Amino acid sequence: MTVFLVAEAGVSNYGDPELAHRQVDAAADAGADAVKFQAWRTEELVSRSTELGGHWFERMASRELPPESFAELQAHAAERGLIFFATAHDAPSVAFLEELDVPLLKVGSGEASNWEFLRVVGAAGRPVLIAFGLQSDDEARRAVDMLREAGAPEVTALHTVTIYPTPPRLAGLERMTRLAGLLDAPVGYSDHTVGSHVALAAVALGARTLEKHLTFDKADERSLDNAGALEPNEWIEFVRELRELEAALREPDAEELEDARASFRDWALQALVASRDLEAGMELARADLVAKRPLGAGIPASELESVVGRRLRRAVAADEQIGLDDLA
Repeated sequence: MTVFLVAEAGVSNYGDPELAHRQVDAAADAGADAVKFQAWRTEELVSRSTELGGHWFERMASRELPPESFAELQAHAAERGLIFFATAHDAPSVAFLEELDVPLLKVGSGEASNWEFLRVVGAAGRPVLIAFGLQSDDEARRAVDMLREAGAPEVTALHTVTIYPTPPRLAGLERMTRLAGLLDAPVGYSDHTVGSHVALAAVALGARTLEKHLTFDKADERSLDNAGALEPNEWIEFVRELRELEAALREPDAEELEDARASFRDWALQALVASRDLEAGMELARADLVAKRPLGAGIPASELESVVGRRLRRAVAADEQIGLDDLA
């Protein structure tokens, strides 16, 4: 199983294209498969009619990447061997990303139960990653069905928890495996926990897509993403651990495995030895034999039953291995 690993740039660039380009480089240096940004138009996404809305309007507006920067980031990602795509938060942004010809789209938890918006996303005719951090299982099922009906050729359901950062006790990874059966779809995990261990556990449970935020300063309070993100050097270690985990989950090459453990078998397995001095010609009983390391060229302890009742061709001293040539 190969995991599709997404470096989530999120809003940890604070709308600064230069910082966003640094995120592309950090993702590529670490060995991610893709780098993902977020596309929205604040006027389309947030209403200022309430005090809360006004606060979030200002917050989101100050973090919008300039539209012209997306094509530049896309080209940069291609140069670095990364897949480039984005989360669209509103219908105009879906159209914008279609014009860029991104290979897939992401729907965040905030929009995952906006049925009209999902029809727009599905109609774009691209594979979709959709996160369910705020939706019930029934809502998740309806969302996946709607995307498929609207034209999405493939839908991957991402389990996530919309808490920044997410305490491990609330990560609920079991839901990811439940969604796989419920939705008949590939599943993944969008991680907001501190560190990398919970994300790696999701891979062991079958995540086909894994998303983790990338930041340059986890202590920077300008983004909710930062506390559960990884910095560039941590991302390098994260990718190394992930790829090793992938390898560990595969069935190993039988010949390589056999060759690698051959020398360990010789000293770790036990052979049959004489429990006391034994005379030539005597018939061996269970009490005459004990199992001790190393195996070497001796008779494996697993063959005890086939040795009991055989006669010795020669005398064998106590604690000496008995070989097949010693048996009549």
